[in-house]
Amino acid sequence: MNKSTPLDQFTIHGFCHENYHSVKSAFEQNFRENDEIGAAVAVYVDGTPVVDLWAGYADVNRQSPWEENTLVCVMSVTKAVASLCLLVLADQNRLELDAPIARYWPEFAQNGKASITVRCLLSQLAALPVADAAPPGSAFDLDTLARALEVQSPLWEPGTQACYHSFTYGPICQQLVRRVTGKTMGEFLQTEVLLGWDIDFYIGLSDIDLGRCADLSVGEGIPSLEGMRQPGTFLNRAWTPFTLTQEFFNSSTFRQGEFASANGHSNARAIARLYGILSQGGEQNNRRLISKGLLDEAITLQWDAVETMTQRHFRYASGFMLNNPHMSIGPNPASFGHPGLGGSLGFADPAQQIGFGYCCNRIHPIDSTGPCAGGLINALYECQARFKVK
Repeated sequence: MNKSTPLDQFTIHGFCHENYHSVKSAFEQNFRENDEIGAAVAVYVDGTPVVDLWAGYADVNRQSPWEENTLVCVMSVTKAVASLCLLVLADQNRLELDAPIARYWPEFAQNGKASITVRCLLSQLAALPVADAAPPGSAFDLDTLARALEVQSPLWEPGTQACYHSFTYGPICQQLVRRVTGKTMGEFLQTEVLLGWDIDFYIGLSDIDLGRCADLSVGEGIPSLEGMRQPGTFLNRAWTPFTLTQEFFNSSTFRQGEFASANGHSNARAIARLYGILSQGGEQNNRRLISKGLLDEAITLQWDAVETMTQRHFRYASGFMLNNPHMSIGPNPASFGHPGLGGSLGFADPAQQIGFGYCCNRIHPIDSTGPCAGGLINALYECQARFKVK
């Protein structure tokens, strides 16, 4: 390619097994028809990578190519990784899922929260979707958020009402990890959860990794962001501590801070690899990420309902979403994972041992799987119906 010529946006890089050519075609279609800027998709089947593709641009001015190891913020895909941190602690017998959060964080017991368990948190049933005492701009101040959560009263009886804790989930998980381990979640993730697994996922980027981070393009009409910005909405109340601008999303403060509800940075390869391991019961090549018994417990349905925060119909387990109307991830109702604002997505299908990852730097105006990831998933399962790589 002539360096003076802008990159061809539709040049697809990477590899794709011949049996999965339809996935590659769907990926190219996302750029031609769905206005992607830069994106990547990856698929593992039976522990083997069968798709690892990337294309487009890492910057909104469409000058810098999306590279093999480009990182991008994957928004709420991070929540499942935060869940995994707590589940790994439980697997190590350092945390009990049915113990009160206050056992590890005594100050949390204030104002009617003494009996809320770790499992209740993981299942999005803790009745704490807001931290009203947290001031604007405090989302990356873990101590300020902790104090606000300590004095917050449950909004209803914990355990009785499904509510997606879109803002508070990550900070509560982060505080638990810090109380149990003495480490931040980002540190614990790198030193005890992902160490040696070759999985490129970070909650808080280093100076070195900052240089390979893609910019986000945040447009108008994004349902969740509209709700967050509209006074009087539940989302607005929950997200008051957060700065909701494109400039902030692309700032070093956002990228290098730790906010486990929304600022994990990764790529499709890493997400697919992680979920590929989980699709095989949490173990691969005689090495364990998490025990199968605990993982099976964590992906057991806890509720199937229209939840309170966004009025969307979810099916939720303990730390992961299950296949549902707003996260349509193939034919298996037991598939599990988590979407991110605007299009990023990771999931595992334990029936077919699939790990899937998709990430993009355009935040699409969607509140579901969306056409980009959706088209790739449809193509993937069409291929699965015709071929099965052994």
